[in-house]
Amino acid sequence: MSASREKKARQEQAASGYVDPKTARAAEEKTKARRSNLLYAVLAVIFVAVAVITVVANSHVIDRNAKAYTVNGETFTAADVNYYYRNAYNTFVSSYSDYISYYFDTSKDLREQDCSMIDGTWFDYFAQQAFATIDEVSALAQKAKEENFDASEAEKAALASNYSYIDTYAALQGYTRAQYLAAVFGSTMTTKVFERNVRLVALAEAYRDAYLDSLTYSDADIQAAYDADPTAYQSADIEFIVFTYTADSEATDEEKAALLAQTKEKAESALARYEAGEAFDAVAEELEGTYYHQSHATRSVTSEMLTWAFDDARRSGDTTVVPYGENGYYAVVFHSRSRNDYHPVSVRHILVSDEDIANSVLEQYLAGEQTEDAFGALAAQYSSDSSASSGGLYEDIALGQMVEPFETWCFDSSRQSGDTGIVETEYGYHVMYFVGTNPLEYWKVDVRNDLRAADYNAWIGALTESIESEELSGMKYVG
Repeated sequence: MSASREKKARQEQAASGYVDPKTARAAEEKTKARRSNLLYAVLAVIFVAVAVITVVANSHVIDRNAKAYTVNGETFTAADVNYYYRNAYNTFVSSYSDYISYYFDTSKDLREQDCSMIDGTWFDYFAQQAFATIDEVSALAQKAKEENFDASEAEKAALASNYSYIDTYAALQGYTRAQYLAAVFGSTMTTKVFERNVRLVALAEAYRDAYLDSLTYSDADIQAAYDADPTAYQSADIEFIVFTYTADSEATDEEKAALLAQTKEKAESALARYEAGEAFDAVAEELEGTYYHQSHATRSVTSEMLTWAFDDARRSGDTTVVPYGENGYYAVVFHSRSRNDYHPVSVRHILVSDEDIANSVLEQYLAGEQTEDAFGALAAQYSSDSSASSGGLYEDIALGQMVEPFETWCFDSSRQSGDTGIVETEYGYHVMYFVGTNPLEYWKVDVRNDLRAADYNAWIGALTESIESEELSGMKYVG
């Protein structure tokens, strides 16, 4: 399937309510980690710099010192809140850059655009995210101070890392450091405000990480958690074909219903031909459906197809036809389901637009120290992927999580720590660095993450439940 066709298929799936396993796994990992959207670097903002600058250019002169929010008596100015608000906004725009126009118009005031995610505007949505982050950061930082927790080295490292990214990308766009900060965080931002919040976040994250590192679990704990919900830590091997229809804008409900019925007939015909011995992918092509084979699909309560695949009654060779939202039907073949006994891997990568740049970056690495830190520094400098802010690092990659060429390189049985290479995918060229293989099987890593998430959620919930916060008039200068 071509890259453009794959992209179109993903858009159709998203519209139907289907949750792609890669997307679902990424979302679940974020939830498990419960790592707040705390900003160490602003690299992702590069992808939306034009939109951000447009907003700033249209802003009125604002008062950065206006009081905008308080948490347990601690005041955050409009400039402070903008640090978290703009981080939430820029992260969202970067994550959904291909489809951002479906959500809102980046050139217009978000206060005037209704949000599809909450009952309010898109300004309200990002303000709520900012407040949630501030609440958590404030609670963690306060607890750290009460316990005389020393995060001075973490604060210095955070500032150095941030300014390294900022100065690099400011230079690339012809900005001074101050101009770049204003472009990213709004015209209220100053280096003083920026550094104050970087230090606060660094303290909070260092304290949080120290707590997470203190959480340990025995083999018996891990086994008990697995036994309580085994399919959460298993993968299914399934093939499926998506059949959809396109109706004229003036089509009646009866005409649409007839077209939908035709997609169901195609799905039923596809399964009948498969059961008669024809190749499923060939059938898909002949019937003009979109074929997929997912050997490591993960459970999802929002997908009827995956709910069916993870039912305890499922047996190899089972088939079914299930709705594809209101736009068509799936024809599904179940092969197997098993515990995730493989070992996950960790890599760093640098995503660039063409092969010549990839070769140049790799040559630069090979001519240098050839260490993981050196590669991470190059990722921060050159990569267009959001992981660049963490040196291009992807930890504990699961099978089925990445696109096929990327995954194939990562899980090559001959792969050794320190290996490098270049991989081409639909997203561009990836300069690769292999960090290593986790000695734990993936299901154990997954269970441990769940246990840690549950314990952390309870802990942070206790820290934040008594928070008293108030939105103040200075919020009119945020955004």
